[in-house]
Amino acid sequence: MAEQILMPKLGLTMKTGTVVKWFKDEGDPVADKEPVLDIETEKLSSQIESPASGVLIKKIAAIGQKYPVSCVLGYVGSPGEQVEAVAAAAVDIPVGSDEKPAKTAAIYAPGPGVRVFISPVAKKLASTLGIDYRKIKGTGPNGRIVKADVRKFAERPMPAVADNENEGYEIIPYTGIRRVIGENMLNAWTTIPMVTHHVMADVTELVEYRARLNKGVTDSNEKISVNDLILKLTATALAEIPIINSSLTDRGIVLYRRVHLGVATSIDNGLVVPVIRDANLKSLLNISREAKDLTVRARNGTLNLDETAGGTFTVTNLGGYGSVDLFTPIINPPQAAILGVGRITETAVPVNSEITIRSLMGLSFTYDHRIIDGATAAEFIGKLMQLLETPFRSVLY
Repeated sequence: MAEQILMPKLGLTMKTGTVVKWFKDEGDPVADKEPVLDIETEKLSSQIESPASGVLIKKIAAIGQKYPVSCVLGYVGSPGEQVEAVAAAAVDIPVGSDEKPAKTAAIYAPGPGVRVFISPVAKKLASTLGIDYRKIKGTGPNGRIVKADVRKFAERPMPAVADNENEGYEIIPYTGIRRVIGENMLNAWTTIPMVTHHVMADVTELVEYRARLNKGVTDSNEKISVNDLILKLTATALAEIPIINSSLTDRGIVLYRRVHLGVATSIDNGLVVPVIRDANLKSLLNISREAKDLTVRARNGTLNLDETAGGTFTVTNLGGYGSVDLFTPIINPPQAAILGVGRITETAVPVNSEITIRSLMGLSFTYDHRIIDGATAAEFIGKLMQLLETPFRSVLY
């Protein structure tokens, strides 16, 4: 009997997944637990394994389409076995919308006998881009045109101008995680009234403290980084000023009692934000070990979806590149704020009427002004600066 290949639920918050690639064609043999297709969620990518040994009888899900959890994507069974292949229900949801998936709409294009099936979202996008949707080939169920089809049509390479044909260029597909990140950033930027405060914090004592902590430590996995200290002290500051550790919902402002710290991590094709849970309750060494583990697994693609969900605040550190002092980080919804960290520079500053060299680090704090006032934001930054300037005692909290 044929076995169904289902869209799995990879995390508590997962509702849909996008099919990126089929590894097998219909009729190809597959082994039990062998990966048969690749999917992506808003957080990460994952491979779906075959539920049994046999052959891939039928592929139902289309590449580039989004499907809900538990949706049938295909079938595995015996050679020659027949199944009733009901088209999988693709989901077409506007970016940033809380609406339910749009139902397929039959749209009648001008002209006798011409009938075009297109979802409402795809039709609206085509209108916005000035595209005649009758020229687009639909890849959805029953040939329906979906949003991805309109985007693909809009992004098709334009013919090179004759006198430039020898210069050449490359088109990088704006798809997968890169597109998800971009759409989430655009949604945050256009829907949240964000304000950013910038300051240079004196971290001379922090740098010296880190050197003492690492003295004699030969195992690189056990060494404390500047970022580890920032994570620990940020978690401490968040616990002391709860309004920063919050979200705005339909029910009101949610003040989180627990500090689940997101650590923005660059990967080959974008960015993921694994979460250190209850960071304010963990020791500096435990935070350091967990941050290193999450970073490694984020970059090799082995994070569990739940490890990227539930963050209440995010820290993004560009200091390691040595080229950024201050910047404007974008909030990771539904969080209320994000901390950007720049490089550490040796700077001549006046101290007690004398010029001395101090280690200064750029901090950029972006917050949702619907929830957090400027004075409260300044208070939080002040508290964090105080903790950074007195690390010997601050890490005890």
